Amino acid sequence: MTDLTQPHERDAQIGRDDVEASLRRTMSAGALSHGWIIAGPSGAGKATLAYRIARGVLAPNALDTDTTFDVANDTQVFKLIAQKAHPDLFVAERLWNEKTSKYQSEITVETVRLLTQFLGRTAAFGGARVAIIDTADDLNRNAANALLKALEEPPANTLLLLLSAAPGRLLPTIRSRCRRIHLPPAPKVDIEALLAAEGLAKGEEASRIADHAEGRPGYALRLAAAGGANALSLADAFLRAATGKGDTGKVAAAFSARTTSEEWAFFIESVTAQLSGAARMAGRGRSLSGPLSGLAPDALADGWEQVTSLAARGDALNLDRSHLVSAMAYDLRRVFGSR
Repeated sequence: MTDLTQPHERDAQIGRDDVEASLRRTMSAGALSHGWIIAGPSGAGKATLAYRIARGVLAPNALDTDTTFDVANDTQVFKLIAQKAHPDLFVAERLWNEKTSKYQSEITVETVRLLTQFLGRTAAFGGARVAIIDTADDLNRNAANALLKALEEPPANTLLLLLSAAPGRLLPTIRSRCRRIHLPPAPKVDIEALLAAEGLAKGEEASRIADHAEGRPGYALRLAAAGGANALSLADAFLRAATGKGDTGKVAAAFSARTTSEEWAFFIESVTAQLSGAARMAGRGRSLSGPLSGLAPDALADGWEQVTSLAARGDALNLDRSHLVSAMAYDLRRVFGSR
């Protein structure tokens, strides 16, 4: 897998010019709220925007001109944030567990207490303090309640940026104390250009990845870096085979080789996304193209449930993925009536 530039290191962002210009106007008018929810699906660029805002707020005089949060990457503030060493920026995120070699499943109240202590200190550079919660969806109940206290009585000259893929699930009291930034889908042409500029994909492959990403540049980058284009092709081949128009054995054989966990995850996501999307379209009376054409909404929904359930059980039990592919195809053929 290709190493990607991380959001705190990335100096540019695509498809967000209007969002940044609106925020800059708000700042110029002196109406910047202390709490913002940056909303959008996974991979939409929420973290990249949050770090850009943080640099813009923390960089001396950076907000005096222009309509973006551009900060030169040779400045002190950029370098410190890229190194995760800026004393006036706090990032609350799931912590790494050395015992399990995995990230914790949630952001705990202990992390939010450290955030509260950070907000109570004087800014090291005498300006603003910024906190990023990445993501607010990961806060457990106690952590969410502790964060609410910080939002209710924020210290002067502080900014809290809450990232969320599902803002409707956050505590209503948190939502009511924050303004919201919604990230619309980035243009496909911009995502294709980004993939080419990063040296990850170009031409037809970049177009295919951009289509699947559905306006999420970060997701497109991860997909391309993890060999996701191959996973998308395998997903298409699997669905053709599961509807009687191809050979499941070739797909199963691909996963008996050294495919990565990322490729497997993208494969499952592509299969389930196509099934759920087709079910919605068929339910609205719209015609389908490709191997899923002609299938009833209920059959497609049942197929989605079968694949999702088998994939979850397989991951939990660490089952052989080639066997899982065969079992999924068998179940889909049964559900689809051996089409």
